[in-house]
Amino acid sequence: MPQSLHALTWTRRILLLTSLGLAGALAVVEVAPAAQAAAAALELSEPVTLTRADARNPTMAVDRRSGTVYLAWAQETPGTDAAAKGGEQGDDPEVQALLARSEDGGRRFGAPVVVNTPQEHVVSHTVSPTRVAVGRKGEVYVLYQHRDVDYKPGGWPYGRNVFRLAVSHDGGRRFAAPVDVASEALEGVPTSVGMLNLFVAPQGTLYVSFLDFRERLGYFLEHQEAPPWDRTPPTQLRVARSRDGGKSFEASRLVSKPTCVCCGTQMAQGVDGPLYVTTRGAWKELKGSVDEVRDLFISTSRDEGMSWSKAAKIHDDRFKISGCPDVSSGLAVDAHGRLHAAWYTGTESHPGVFYARSDDEGQTFSKPITLLNDDWVPYGDVKLALDGEDNAWVAFEDRRGEEDRIQIARISPHGEVTFSASWPGTAPDITALDETALVSWSTQASESHMAKHMAGGAIKARLVRLGQGAEQ
Repeated sequence: MPQSLHALTWTRRILLLTSLGLAGALAVVEVAPAAQAAAAALELSEPVTLTRADARNPTMAVDRRSGTVYLAWAQETPGTDAAAKGGEQGDDPEVQALLARSEDGGRRFGAPVVVNTPQEHVVSHTVSPTRVAVGRKGEVYVLYQHRDVDYKPGGWPYGRNVFRLAVSHDGGRRFAAPVDVASEALEGVPTSVGMLNLFVAPQGTLYVSFLDFRERLGYFLEHQEAPPWDRTPPTQLRVARSRDGGKSFEASRLVSKPTCVCCGTQMAQGVDGPLYVTTRGAWKELKGSVDEVRDLFISTSRDEGMSWSKAAKIHDDRFKISGCPDVSSGLAVDAHGRLHAAWYTGTESHPGVFYARSDDEGQTFSKPITLLNDDWVPYGDVKLALDGEDNAWVAFEDRRGEEDRIQIARISPHGEVTFSASWPGTAPDITALDETALVSWSTQASESHMAKHMAGGAIKARLVRLGQGAEQ
């Protein structure tokens, strides 16, 4: 949406609230002052290009024992042209789940390997990308989304999504046959899933968090038609786990509902601490507003994902919108058990990107630190990683200008914030090394927020470190 039109839309909504006597429904929050990005104290290395075209949505993981970096992404299959296919799946090009490795901290990467099997229809979006994680013994896990396009019971038009997990025991060179996660056979009910996240807990248990559409599919199968818009069944946040190194998965557990239908999910856990999961809610909590509030929340489990606490907001932004913003957020636990969060909000009172920390296992969070703020801040992805000194590294999109850009912020344990210069790119991911961070991204510059979910570009990576003379 053009800036002028977006600003006009917000102005009209504020005037409407005022005319209805509901101006008090707008959130009034206190946030830390925005740090000045002019003093860019973070230094950037020259980027490394892994693939030059038709790729999307990179994610990364580090083997803490060896320092090996793994980078996964989705690559369009050579010779396929999604636009020429037509039909209901024509917007989804055929892609493969690829993985490359670096043994020098991300300065150079080897040739990628294909993870999925040829029979699978892999799909990838910014909020549901191909994921990579590393186990305690160096096992490499890659989780990706397969679409069963032939699933059309009763005329159901969308097919269904199933997650597949592949495991490598030789550093990502070869992968065993994939296993299903959250399939109908495992869940015991027809379902379709999305917005996947893969997390390896400190003790080695694998967790997959995701959004589940079983209630919507169940309504269609029962009534042979889609539900009325005002009675759409809720989307569920669920978590599945594997306690045998990814050889099999248990049926998932319900965390919370309703949730935003297509925002990313993340998980985190410290040593001997609770397990956390986060996504956005979809709550009708503002009187007089038909738009749902889509603030970020967390739920906590103290029994290895078997049961979950009631969803609690990380911050009361009161970000209300009629549709899903399609963005991801960051969540991580440091060596002292402190929970770190970074997120985007499009709330009318303070749109932007923010960071906060909890020192009491998610019961309360600090006053948010502003990383990006303006009168108008379009939807943007946010990622977070922690280094060995408990510094938080946040990668976020800044989409206010003609081209999408990426910027990095480093927040010290004492709250000092330093920034990098920004550069063109989209869909960033970030992982922390000893005292530096490695960020990956796509060069695809979309004309709209939704276009970046489909169109591919180059995949690149670069190192980020604190500049000489900057305060540690």
